[in-house]
Amino acid sequence: MISELERERRRSRLLLVAALAALAVLLAAVIPSPYSVERPGPVVDTLGKITIEDEQHSVVSIKDEKTYPTEGKLNLLTVSIMGTPDRPASWLSLLPALFDPSQRIAPRSEFFPEGMTTDDRDTQNTVLMDASQLQSAAAAFRELGQDVGVELTVADVTEDGPADGVLEPGDRVISVNGVEATDFVTLRERIIASGAGAPLALGVVRDGAELTVEITPQEGERNAGPVIGASIAMAYDLPAEVDISLSKIGGPSAGMTFALAVVDKLTPGSMLNGLTVSGTGTMNDAGQVGPIGGLTQKMWAASRADTDLFLMPIGNCVDVPDQIPDGLVVAPVATLEEAISAIETVAAGGAAPGLERCATTG
Repeated sequence: MISELERERRRSRLLLVAALAALAVLLAAVIPSPYSVERPGPVVDTLGKITIEDEQHSVVSIKDEKTYPTEGKLNLLTVSIMGTPDRPASWLSLLPALFDPSQRIAPRSEFFPEGMTTDDRDTQNTVLMDASQLQSAAAAFRELGQDVGVELTVADVTEDGPADGVLEPGDRVISVNGVEATDFVTLRERIIASGAGAPLALGVVRDGAELTVEITPQEGERNAGPVIGASIAMAYDLPAEVDISLSKIGGPSAGMTFALAVVDKLTPGSMLNGLTVSGTGTMNDAGQVGPIGGLTQKMWAASRADTDLFLMPIGNCVDVPDQIPDGLVVAPVATLEEAISAIETVAAGGAAPGLERCATTG
């Protein structure tokens, strides 16, 4: 038989184990980790309204232009990050993400490089969002056959870069190797075609005078291709003013959705025909859809929003997860025109080209 002394020893050991376990949990709950969790963020219907400071605003409004009623939802998707430099995630808070396919644990440095604060990231994302809105509006008007003027201006010159001492902030770029620079895409394509190490002739307007300068692009960092060492600002002359109202959402990944909302509002009839469409992808002023981050999290956000069709950049095919939310209909697209076609096809009862397109993109 077990003596009373032995029973007491066992109880003491159990209490010690329980106390150590509780201490471990307590420490895990308060000790910061070097990791962040990327998870689905808010979903916003760009054809609907949003409340900002207790007032209702249309997410997308177009001034001095005839608009038409829409039918359905056109959702932009976001991701949220738990674990920032000023509010690091504890080890214990990471635990749920291990069992949730919609969440991803990654080193905090992936989202906040060395020296970047939360405010720095928010400011950067606000700038990217503002640029995205302008380019999306330009792409939408061009898709509708309307003229959009664009002015490319040198915003900054990289010290000791190819353009240092050649270009000046405020220079307006009008041509590249004799071809009119009608948009940033044309400028970038010509720089890439010229290649690193080959002289490039840029036509610019400086202080009201036209002149031609010669720059030799060099290879950029992180396989960015040839660069001239200057940042270019774009100013658009749009046929109508487009105002986009959002709160606490930044980055460029809603560009395609913004462009689709503008097209739908300016086009007679309902493009969505009552569908709930969710999408993600950057958009340049030429209507090209670019890749984004957080694809998996955005797929789950779309699924939870009862999405009938999820539009994603074809450039993100390599990021498609093995586990896709059940029932999510996915259509990879490369251009605004393809995105519109996919919506119209599904709205008419058909099936848009799906993930089989990824097999042909390499």
